[in-house]
Amino acid sequence: MLAVLCTIFAILVVFCLWVMLYDTHHFVTVKYQFSSGLLKQPTRLIMISDLHNYQYGPGNCQLFAAIEEARPDMILIAGDVITAAPNEKIDKTMDFLKQLKERYPIYYAYGNHEQKISLYKSYKDMGERFEKELVQIGIKPLRNTHVTLEERGLAIYGLEIDHAYYKRLSTEALPDHYPEKLLGRPKEDTYTVLLAHNPEFFSEYAGWGADLVLSGHTHGGVIRVPFLGGLVSPSLHLFPKYDGGLFTEGKTSMVIGRGLGTHTPKVRLFNPAELVLVDLSPESTGEESK
Repeated sequence: MLAVLCTIFAILVVFCLWVMLYDTHHFVTVKYQFSSGLLKQPTRLIMISDLHNYQYGPGNCQLFAAIEEARPDMILIAGDVITAAPNEKIDKTMDFLKQLKERYPIYYAYGNHEQKISLYKSYKDMGERFEKELVQIGIKPLRNTHVTLEERGLAIYGLEIDHAYYKRLSTEALPDHYPEKLLGRPKEDTYTVLLAHNPEFFSEYAGWGADLVLSGHTHGGVIRVPFLGGLVSPSLHLFPKYDGGLFTEGKTSMVIGRGLGTHTPKVRLFNPAELVLVDLSPESTGEESK
């Protein structure tokens, strides 16, 4: 009996290691669909989050091919395309962003890693170099600002909360009306997409008035436990509520991408990386779906 149990255990370990290796080095495309009478024309979005400098093939050719196949109208970035680490090389990531910008409009909101490289001296001039290169590519980050695409009936806001709200082991509540203080009030006659890297404050985003929130940050909980969801959040909360997928509160929907890269630890298990595709329609097409 002991030999049988040991054999079963060994098989399970080998299986989990194989899945971990596979999930850590490939991505899937997940699709969502939303409709609203505020929208004036169909719009297809690709949302990228938490790439963390990862490369799927030379020049990120596999990821670029998947985006090309989807034929989006624009690219929305919900933060952490790079990793904040001293001496981290971002050249390949910048080349990938340049390649995307040559093909699509890009709307980019910062995550905590983009914030960190500008806040701390240990990163030297990394933040300055990064922002300079974005400008050269033609990308102007949405740092507590927005763009309105009148012809589409669409407004895209980029929220950058203070880095203090990314603490580990605890979640500090946002002050009252915090998103409004940073962004102002959204237009009531325009469909509002909010790029907000940290999904923990979904209630505040819904209260602000977003129609659709696009987030990342949690990496799907790193390891997904059957029937329980993601195991741990970056703030080291076990089984976080907002780990990945679709959530709703009132009229607001939130899509959390499980990220395209990895960061501390650099593994995934039962939790493949995600490229997120969102179709927005001005006509009713039934319930939101994944």
